[in-house]
Amino acid sequence: MLSEEEMNALLSVDSSREDELKMDLKLKLVLDFPLEVSVRLGEARMTIGQLLNLTVGTVVELDSMIDEPVDLVVNGKSFARGEVITVGETFGVRLKSISKPEERLENLR
Repeated sequence: MLSEEEMNALLSVDSSREDELKMDLKLKLVLDFPLEVSVRLGEARMTIGQLLNLTVGTVVELDSMIDEPVDLVVNGKSFARGEVITVGETFGVRLKSISKPEERLENLR
């Protein structure tokens, strides 16, 4: 039979483990937030008149080449770079590099 002290010692969580559990809980709360993820293939500049004249089938020429890396953008901020691939009949992006944590924090500012 265990004494009350021994029982409490077995059931208690040490302070470092408690901090870890608090961090896990905070992380779980953040993991449910939706983010807008997009891929930037390139850019084009046009006047309002040109924009208003766009019709179905119009080709908009971008400033990048077909084999250049694309940017993965999260909530408007660059997060990673990759290449366009096909997955079955759809497009995908294979990530080649992810911004360093310091760069990601700087992009959030």
